[in-house]
Amino acid sequence: MTERISIIFVDDDPNVLNGLRRRMITKRPNWTIAFCGSAKDALDKLDQQPADVVISDMRMPVMDGAEFLRIVAKRFPQTSRILLSGYADEAAIQNSAAATHHFLAKPCTDTDIIHAVERGLILQAYLRDPQLLDLLHRMPDDQIWPPVFHRLHLILQFRGPHSHTELADFANDQPGLTALARELARREGLIAQNASIDFIDLVDMLGFESTKALCILWIEMGAPNGLAINQIDVKLHRPLILGQIAADIARQQNHPSEFIDYVRAAALLCHIGENIFARIQPDLYASSRETADRDTCDIVSAEIAEIGIAHPAVSACLCALWGFRHEIVENIAFHHRPESAPTHHSESLLMVYAAQHFARKIGTDGAVRAMKYDLATGFIHKCQAEAIWPQWEQMCLERHLPQERIAAR
Repeated sequence: MTERISIIFVDDDPNVLNGLRRRMITKRPNWTIAFCGSAKDALDKLDQQPADVVISDMRMPVMDGAEFLRIVAKRFPQTSRILLSGYADEAAIQNSAAATHHFLAKPCTDTDIIHAVERGLILQAYLRDPQLLDLLHRMPDDQIWPPVFHRLHLILQFRGPHSHTELADFANDQPGLTALARELARREGLIAQNASIDFIDLVDMLGFESTKALCILWIEMGAPNGLAINQIDVKLHRPLILGQIAADIARQQNHPSEFIDYVRAAALLCHIGENIFARIQPDLYASSRETADRDTCDIVSAEIAEIGIAHPAVSACLCALWGFRHEIVENIAFHHRPESAPTHHSESLLMVYAAQHFARKIGTDGAVRAMKYDLATGFIHKCQAEAIWPQWEQMCLERHLPQERIAAR
């Protein structure tokens, strides 16, 4: 990164700040770095001049890092937010999950911090493409920030003693979203087919990010109060299959629930940009599909040729705006071409890519569609997944081929 960027470090220990000051200025002289000894000082500085990134320690007097980042998320949503926390801070981390883009476990190295910052900055630059921003400017405000999603996001972001009451009220107003969450939980085998789990338990089971992702999908299908499970439209069935495959792979690898949540959320939302194309630029959207079929080329190439941008960028940009975590945004942005990602060996990106790849192969006209896409063997090699890849594919075929076949471009 060569551009001048602004970083604020927040820690109540002056020795920590002094050490960071010496090391960071040497390693990244092009960064404009400020060091604040309290959350209040950092908020005052942000009021004077918003920063690109804030990095806060969790344990501080008066206002801890979790509360600080919740305030930053509300007042400075464009600022990337990184929390430094220890194992003992697990409960506080849960409370700040929806307001934090990235967590770093202490102790962490300077390199860990630099990589976390640069990963977010690369994504920010990627999402500032003029054509992409022009498309977003054409979207109505209620599509940029759907009111129902905004309400859920705020409840999860500021989760506290009253959150159960607020979530229960939200669920009562939106019964269709609860039905959709139950359907995904049933598909993944998390609950019995006839189980009637309430929304709050589903949020705990699926995670914040997956719940938010389901909310977006539910809004995209018109936010119906009911959900005819046996008649789910292919536009909804497809992301549910992708989310389920990604979660199945992550679960098979024995990843914790938080990791599964992030991978599932990315897979659920990676094609939301196609819906935006279809609404905002329907003629160009149709042309891109015709080009892909006529020229037997991959859909990303066809979209760039016809529209100038591709759906992964649109999906990622919206998810960044909606406050999803950095790695989720990255996984969405590069789910078709993982070798282009700034993180060169991300297991979570590999799983989202795998879900897309396997769903395409088992979908309608799978053999024909699969021919358009070269397997990302270089990325699979970097992730050291050559041996496990066939096992993932076999699991996918066994669990999903009997289901209704879907198109997966």
